[in-house]
Amino acid sequence: MGELLLAAGAFRVTPLQGEMTLSFLGRIADRYGLTVRSLLSAVTEVAGQQGVVRALQGDSEVFLNAAARDRVAALCRVPQVGLRHALPAWTREEPLGPSKERPTARLYNGVETVAAWGPACPGCVAARTGRVAPARVYLAAHQRVCPRHQCWLMNVPGSGGRVVGLAGCPEVVQAQEDHRRLLRRSPVAGSAFEVAEAVTAWWWAQEWPEERLWPMRLDAAMPAGEDPQRWRILARDLVTYPETVALATLLASRAWRLRVAADGGGHLPYRLADVPCVPGELGHRLRRSWLTERLAGCTHGALFAWTYQCIRTEGGSGDDEQRLWQVPLALRPRPLADVLAGYQRRQTAGTEGLPAQKRLRGHSVHAEGAFAAGLAHARTYAAQHGHLATQRDTRVGSFALGKWVHNQQAHALVLPEEKAAALKEVDPWWNIPWSVKWQRSYYRARDHVRRHGPLNAADGFPDTHMLTGEWLYLQCTDYSSLHPEQRRLLADIGLTAQAAGSARPRRTSRTAGIDKAVDCARAFAAEHGCLALATKDISYQGFLLGKWLTAQRCLTRRQDEPGAHLQVLDAIDVWWNPPWPLAWQRTWHRIRAHARDRRQGAAEGSWPEGSDGWATWLSVQCTGYKQLHPQQQRLLAEIGITAETAAACPHEIIGQLCGTGPGLAHARTYAAAHGHLATPLKACPEGFPLGRWLSEQRHQSREHHRSTGGTWPVSTLLAALDPWWNPTWSLEWQRHWTRVRERSESAAGGGGTGIADLEKELADWLRRQCTDYGTLHPEQHRLLTTIGITAETARAARPPAPRAEPDLLDTALAQARAYAAGYGHIAAPVSTVLDGFPLGQWLAW
Repeated sequence: MGELLLAAGAFRVTPLQGEMTLSFLGRIADRYGLTVRSLLSAVTEVAGQQGVVRALQGDSEVFLNAAARDRVAALCRVPQVGLRHALPAWTREEPLGPSKERPTARLYNGVETVAAWGPACPGCVAARTGRVAPARVYLAAHQRVCPRHQCWLMNVPGSGGRVVGLAGCPEVVQAQEDHRRLLRRSPVAGSAFEVAEAVTAWWWAQEWPEERLWPMRLDAAMPAGEDPQRWRILARDLVTYPETVALATLLASRAWRLRVAADGGGHLPYRLADVPCVPGELGHRLRRSWLTERLAGCTHGALFAWTYQCIRTEGGSGDDEQRLWQVPLALRPRPLADVLAGYQRRQTAGTEGLPAQKRLRGHSVHAEGAFAAGLAHARTYAAQHGHLATQRDTRVGSFALGKWVHNQQAHALVLPEEKAAALKEVDPWWNIPWSVKWQRSYYRARDHVRRHGPLNAADGFPDTHMLTGEWLYLQCTDYSSLHPEQRRLLADIGLTAQAAGSARPRRTSRTAGIDKAVDCARAFAAEHGCLALATKDISYQGFLLGKWLTAQRCLTRRQDEPGAHLQVLDAIDVWWNPPWPLAWQRTWHRIRAHARDRRQGAAEGSWPEGSDGWATWLSVQCTGYKQLHPQQQRLLAEIGITAETAAACPHEIIGQLCGTGPGLAHARTYAAAHGHLATPLKACPEGFPLGRWLSEQRHQSREHHRSTGGTWPVSTLLAALDPWWNPTWSLEWQRHWTRVRERSESAAGGGGTGIADLEKELADWLRRQCTDYGTLHPEQHRLLTTIGITAETARAARPPAPRAEPDLLDTALAQARAYAAGYGHIAAPVSTVLDGFPLGQWLAW
């Protein structure tokens, strides 16, 4: 058929500029009295076989390979160069067929794969071709209006589009002229129009009752007999087009962007009211005074995201300009195909009030579930604390809520509207442009006001906590530089601009505070022997001593001349601020105190918590003795470690200082009871985790040998209890060997049952050692020799290999066939026996 059609081709059909390839083929088919499907079949037919891929729909586009394009050019009698110039998709893709020589056509459907298109103006088509025939062309955003025939060229998914008259909407025709003028003048006009389109689409979805112009324009353009609800979906871009162009013109203005950046006052916005020129100018430009108030409260959406990025990038200057025009996927207008599908679903189900459901695919399903779980935990936390100003490490049960909230804040601008609204419902201040630490301090001040009444700034905020009072006074001194929303929050607790101007600092005696801190430090040192044990979170006698000492250490690094109270601290403890880490000083102090108690006989059987790490610490000091500070060396001399002892006999020194320790004491008891230290990992004799302790010592021994090449000090002490406490083979092997050795010694002494009467577990273990004797470690060979297993005895004890006589093989195969007939497979367990034949063992062998 294809060859006959090519031979009979006598009509010249010229393409329209920008026409879709399938539309052009449809006009060719109409000229020849065929359907477009028949024409595609004829173009791709070879020897009775057709090369059309995928189904044909109303909004499809077709791509042809070179062979098919040659056939079409012959049918329409237009040279390839003319077709390539007029049809944008003519050579866009080269579909693959059975061969390069065979013509092939591939159809694509849907807005996700086909570029923006619309129907061609019928009047223009008739004037161009002399025939009245529907056509579809690729249309950019500024090509939707035919100014000659005053019509809107509407793209309707699943159809050929619609042509809507604009006799009652002259402003739409004028908007296209303004749009084209903007494109000629501004290099960012296209990007600005995309942002403006997202903004007006969001306004369109709000259905504000104050809006009067859009409903009038919607009714004026609606064709007769059209369903009003369906028409509202289809006409969104038509009705909002004039406002979209006006907004794009404003956004593309460089002067306007600089004005927005300056109006932010150096602060990122929390809501659009923080940048007054944005809602005010839009209300004026679009002739909607009510729009100013509506926009002022927006904390999310495409317009807020653009304003946020405009201030952040200082008007889109330099390399950051691209960030200004990026519309997040969640804020873009929903595809018309999705909205229509939702409408059809509601109509079919008869639930007119239900919203269109969002299509979820792949990762989106997991993301929605993860957000729902995080939101539930956020509600739980907010119900308990009244806010979501969490720290980064905050957890609710096993859920890392702090990290989740931080991630939502980092991606707040790209969140879908429904997710942002859900978080705002939990906490209106969940996403603030200032620090979360400030917000937490504000909540502490707010709680104080709720419990104790109004603040008294003029008297220095009496009756407040010291930190809260200092924070409030700091806000008063920096009041003019605060974010407008921060000032509004402070006004809610009574700290207005007038109150901030009259604020005074807390009238607390700094000298009295220092005297109290010094007295507390003196009492702590008298009780504990030093100040190094006062870690940062230590509170002593109700005073935060650890935090205060940390602040004083920072103060000594900044001051050339130490204050009087710092000299007092030196008198209390000369090593309260050593030039080496405080952790070193704490360990040294504990070891010195323990060594003194041992000499006085007060430390027998009593071991302080954490003493198991002393051997490690002492070994490190001995190894790196020469690199220590001279004063550290002097302190080590007080506990018996000198340069000579560190180099000559570190093991003896460590044993003298550490004694046995709780770990070594329990190890000695266990070894005496069991004859070995091959304990299970979960072993906890008398409540002490001996198994884990020994596992840590083995790890430390390997690391110490790898880094220094020497012997881990504790290894010598443990090796005296069990030479094989850290074998290179498994501990389970060592435990079995010990049990067999005990049975062997018992049998040799006449008190046992003999090796031949071992329980099944140990007997199986012995048989495995005989079987695997050649793969064992030489030291394992030596240990096995002590229980009577040598190379000769192992070889003699190995089980003989199964026989493979022909009759045995026949029997085995017959049993395997019988098993397969009954079960459908021969993956039989080892214990399977059929008719007295060990089929499972034979298959395993």
